[in-house]
Amino acid sequence: MGWSTVIGQTRVKRLLRGLWQAGRLPHAFLFFGPAGVGKEAAAIELARTLNCSRGEWDACGECPDCRQMATLRHPRLKLVFPLPAKENEKTAIDRLSESELEQMNEQIDAKAADPYHRIEIPKAQGIKISSIRDIRRESAFKASTHGRTVVVICEADRMNPHAANALLKTLEEPDGGMLLILTTAKRDALLPTITSRCQHVRFDPLSEDQIAKALVRRYGTTPEAAATAARVAGGNLREAVSLATGGSMIPRSEIVEFLRAIFRMEPIGLMKRIESYAATEDRRAVMAFLTGIAGWFRDVLALHEGTREQVRNTDLMEPLEKFAEHFPRLRCSDAIDAVEEAIDHITRNAHLTTVLIVLSHRIRRCMDEDTA
Repeated sequence: MGWSTVIGQTRVKRLLRGLWQAGRLPHAFLFFGPAGVGKEAAAIELARTLNCSRGEWDACGECPDCRQMATLRHPRLKLVFPLPAKENEKTAIDRLSESELEQMNEQIDAKAADPYHRIEIPKAQGIKISSIRDIRRESAFKASTHGRTVVVICEADRMNPHAANALLKTLEEPDGGMLLILTTAKRDALLPTITSRCQHVRFDPLSEDQIAKALVRRYGTTPEAAATAARVAGGNLREAVSLATGGSMIPRSEIVEFLRAIFRMEPIGLMKRIESYAATEDRRAVMAFLTGIAGWFRDVLALHEGTREQVRNTDLMEPLEKFAEHFPRLRCSDAIDAVEEAIDHITRNAHLTTVLIVLSHRIRRCMDEDTA
């Protein structure tokens, strides 16, 4: 319990604590930085601090407010995340089916158990305008003696245009008893008019050591598996957890075979691989696999730039070096962008096979430009 639940991010904690002690917390924060590094975990912990009856930086975990905060169902904490859209809905959960409500509650429970868990609801395309309109209602929950209503908008870049405009109105007319915290790994995807009304707090990638220790202590991973996952996760704890604990994960060795099939222009073999990946129907497994591909291209880029010490997949150094030598002018940055866009499409419930086919063509174009 307390700020120790937020792994690393010493600079961020120092900044937030200084603002809290000085009574200078703004009406809106923008927590930005890579995925899986603790932005939402920090937002939730700040809500605990602001509503703990003892009024200390580290929430006590024992008072009624802390016990309710632990469930993420405190009346002064609101989590906003993508939900399925319904016609003629009046509130965010209006017209959701019983199964959808059950899925939502299961995801909130998972988030309460692990603040690094990413809330994912099937068929959710983005953050709805009804979810943003509900924020106004949260201002009614004000403590008589202490506390502050905290609204955490998870993955704020997933707001649809109507939701973004509705949020802008809220930011233009802030409620003194409410603290808005927007989290995003894609700050540039937000409207400038929104970002300009928030105090920005940058979160950094986690170190391999921080991730490895967290995997062992929090997730019961073996030190060997933790070390491997931490090395290839690119500072993303959530991906490291998937790599270390996911029983249905796609083996890392498939990265090399997938890229070979693309390079050698083996359409039949490539389609068989794509179909086998998609057949798992495990979006997290496919996203973790794609994260590994992005990591591969980052390592190739490091070799191209002569920064060998930055290579993460050190156990794959030989094939990496051969790949980098064969493609000395490969546009790695474009390939990484293509992979990250594919991951984003998967989070939005795009068809897995289609996403992987399009990605393979985009990667091939990067290679074609190299050999042209």
